[in-house]
Amino acid sequence: MYVLLINQFIPTGTLSFTDESVARLGTRLSNAKAVITGDVNGDGWIDAVVCNAWDTDVPFLYINQGAANPGFFSMESATRGLTTLLSSGGGQFGDLDDDGDLDLVLNDAYLGTANRRPRVYFNDGVGNFTFNAAAMSAAPTKGSQMDTQLVDIDGDWDLDFVGLCRAANGGTNHYLLLNNGAGTFATTAVTIPSNSASTYEGEVGDLDGDNDIDLFLVSSSSFAEGAIRNNLAPSGTLSFTALAATTDNNDDNEICLLDYDVDGDYDAVVGSLSNTREVIWINNGASVFTNAGAGVITAVSDPTLDATVGDLDNDGRYEIITAQGESAPAAWANKVYKNTGAVDTLKPIVTAVNAPTTAPKTGPWKLRAKTKDQVLDDGVDYLKATAHYVVRTSAPVLHDVAISSGGLSAPAVTMAAGDALYFTNNLGAAQVVQLTTAPRDASVVVPAGQTARLHVVQPGTYAYSVSPGGFVGSVTVTGTDSVATGLHAGVQMQRFSLSDTAAGTGRAIVYELHVTDAAGNTRVTNATRIELVDCGVATYCTARINSSGCTPSIATSGTASLTAGSGFTVSVSQVLNQKSGLLFYSLTGAAAQPFEGGFMCVAAPRFRTPVTSSGGSTTGIDCSGVLSLDFNTYISNTPGRFAFGDTVWAQFWSRDPAATFQTNLSNAVRFGLCQ
Repeated sequence: MYVLLINQFIPTGTLSFTDESVARLGTRLSNAKAVITGDVNGDGWIDAVVCNAWDTDVPFLYINQGAANPGFFSMESATRGLTTLLSSGGGQFGDLDDDGDLDLVLNDAYLGTANRRPRVYFNDGVGNFTFNAAAMSAAPTKGSQMDTQLVDIDGDWDLDFVGLCRAANGGTNHYLLLNNGAGTFATTAVTIPSNSASTYEGEVGDLDGDNDIDLFLVSSSSFAEGAIRNNLAPSGTLSFTALAATTDNNDDNEICLLDYDVDGDYDAVVGSLSNTREVIWINNGASVFTNAGAGVITAVSDPTLDATVGDLDNDGRYEIITAQGESAPAAWANKVYKNTGAVDTLKPIVTAVNAPTTAPKTGPWKLRAKTKDQVLDDGVDYLKATAHYVVRTSAPVLHDVAISSGGLSAPAVTMAAGDALYFTNNLGAAQVVQLTTAPRDASVVVPAGQTARLHVVQPGTYAYSVSPGGFVGSVTVTGTDSVATGLHAGVQMQRFSLSDTAAGTGRAIVYELHVTDAAGNTRVTNATRIELVDCGVATYCTARINSSGCTPSIATSGTASLTAGSGFTVSVSQVLNQKSGLLFYSLTGAAAQPFEGGFMCVAAPRFRTPVTSSGGSTTGIDCSGVLSLDFNTYISNTPGRFAFGDTVWAQFWSRDPAATFQTNLSNAVRFGLCQ
């Protein structure tokens, strides 16, 4: 039977726990080896999966009863798709297919079980899971699968699979499988170096500050722990280098990453099975680790099989919690090691943002961010992230503030959410404008003699400084903003979905990301603007039947672009062979006016492209002709006429000597210039 302990610190003021396992979970016995948590049905409450080994049980899926009965769980494996007996020692939730819900990966070859593949279950968005054998069909079978990590290991913004195994498997000991972006995994020639068959567990995270994902393994070399550096940054090529192993050659089972000394890098906590105490390895910021020393953790000789970290008493310090088992039953009492060291005062870091600079007018719109803080254990980082944003139906207004020797031309500005302060630097040196009202520290550099913008989204009044000029100012932001809660999509990754509050009429989105850790430190990113344009292509209007009984049909291929120079073709088929024609277009709108026996489908003023021939059959008269124009090339040859975000309405005209007016008109197409 497994245990659910409820922290009594808030109701009592004392750090203590009550065993409420039966009341909140019911009574079930199994060969449980791991518990993983996440909000699988999107109701804002944390659910849990218990990973059971040796094919005696299905994974136990516990759904939190939520607001009606918070922290009480219903076991719903059978009705939500987890119906197969597995030998699972671990797993992890993650948004594998980037659809905004948490999918599930479970390993399925625990110690003593025949070699198998890990298993992928896709979430339908409301917490029902479907096993997908094809997702891992390329994976080799391996034995003694112990640890699962879902992380963007190759820097392409999807979650890859790192699976650590306690065995000398054929080929390579461990799994490194790359996601194709839709949740299907492929093998790679790159391997995780390890000369040990005793790796029970490891952690993944940026250990050397270069913003790629490194590893720290139990038993990286023999029984010694050690870091493995990812060489993706700065080389741009995924490869790994095993760094010097630690000097502690004990049989250990667990790693947690914790910034123990609050210096901005991950140190490593080792839950030790055979040592006389747990161990902390201090990172120098470059993946060189030294033992923190015997005085850091109380010496307790117990067989630690698992460990984690968390702030249990809300004092801004992260405790270490250990779980015992295996040998020495008399020492099986689980432990809490209270942290009496430095308080976490460091803000989370947003290391990268994946967002478009332009987007269609109709939402929702997706953003992703990579974040880093003081804690990382099996993907858990205790971060809460939100996106604050406004969808502007008019262009954001720029509010002029001149910086000169006499100070600021407008030291106090009131503006609407999403507008921007527009600084002009009339001084001889660059100036840094920085918001100083906590928790904001957004800033912009204004070079000498130049300008720069600083957008603000969330309503409120904020002070700012200008240095080295020594000036101060303030901005009051009015109106309202919208808030999207981030989905913890995987290791160090958040996903946001911004709703279309303007019902397709937006001109721009202005957003800022807020990330808060367990200690209450908040990072607010610089506000960023996304231009909204109509990127769609649609045909409209009615073509005129030509003298041979054919109906010309307009079509496009490629993507319309202001800058590409080529690659977007507008064409019309079913026109008479060997006849001249041209495309005419409008930048102001559509029309449906009678014209030369058909319909003029574009509004004035109209522009004509050069005349071209339809080609087709060289004898007789038929409808084998095709007129076409690479509109991107036409744009590049017509400087100054087009602007980013323009919508173009276009129609073909062609010769038809046997028809009234001796001409013919196609239907029309509308498209936007979105790149």
